[in-house]
Amino acid sequence: MILEYHLIFPDSHPRDTWNAGNIIRVKDFARQMRYLKKHYQILPLDDYAEVFLSQSPQSKRAIALTFDDCGQRTFSLVEPVLSQEHFPATFFANTSHLKDGKLLWFTYFNALCFEKAYSSINIKGREYPLQTKQQCFHAWQDLIHQAQISGDAIAYSEAISAKYPLSAEITQNYLGLTEKQIKNIGSSAHFAFGGHTHHHPYLTQLSPEKQQEEIIENKRLLEQIGGKPVRYFAYPGGKYSLPIIDIVKACGFSAACAEKSLNLGEPRFELPRTGIYSPSLIKFILKLMRVP
Repeated sequence: MILEYHLIFPDSHPRDTWNAGNIIRVKDFARQMRYLKKHYQILPLDDYAEVFLSQSPQSKRAIALTFDDCGQRTFSLVEPVLSQEHFPATFFANTSHLKDGKLLWFTYFNALCFEKAYSSINIKGREYPLQTKQQCFHAWQDLIHQAQISGDAIAYSEAISAKYPLSAEITQNYLGLTEKQIKNIGSSAHFAFGGHTHHHPYLTQLSPEKQQEEIIENKRLLEQIGGKPVRYFAYPGGKYSLPIIDIVKACGFSAACAEKSLNLGEPRFELPRTGIYSPSLIKFILKLMRVP
């Protein structure tokens, strides 16, 4: 199976301030990696894909590690753990921050709602208090939903961020990979890049021209800075279609990861992944056992 991670937080971070579901503390991540080392074979994504697509029995005990939207804080926390275990990993990275210094649209909402920069916010006449974790989660959930249905999640986020800017200290914790980190991944024998678009839009909301522009610019920057080919792609938010697969192919990718395969007849470009974010090692193990 392919494991999918997103945010890794320091052990000191109060996890109960987040209900978003896609985070894990670094100590819990390290515990998971130690378990995997004892019971599974950790393969580079290239090797795992071939094992999986050939339906080899080896795939039952094989795992590839992937990280979506990988930011500088997440990489700084997971890199020592992965290096200690000599584990290969693929980092699906966005690149717009390298040019404009801004947070990705959904990352901005993560920081706005959970870092308590404001006690409340007012969006189009609707008041969102941000004082309890339940209030923060409700605001985050609704803002993400409104962005999704707006037709342009990036523009929706930028309009709100103009009204509710975040401090440099908060922003720094949520920014994407630095150029130095990209170069470190590029020079590593164990790590690889994956394309994940420039701004992390939902590709299904864009015209074919914009889809191609987002995919190509992201691939170009990662290859230019990292110094090695980017062969794998991951669909932002897991949203894709057959025409999008065709564009990903045309942009030079050899395979792509989904979240859940839509079974569109392109298995190499619909590689399924599993996200496991529970701090409980028992729940982690049980979910591993349930994945077909």
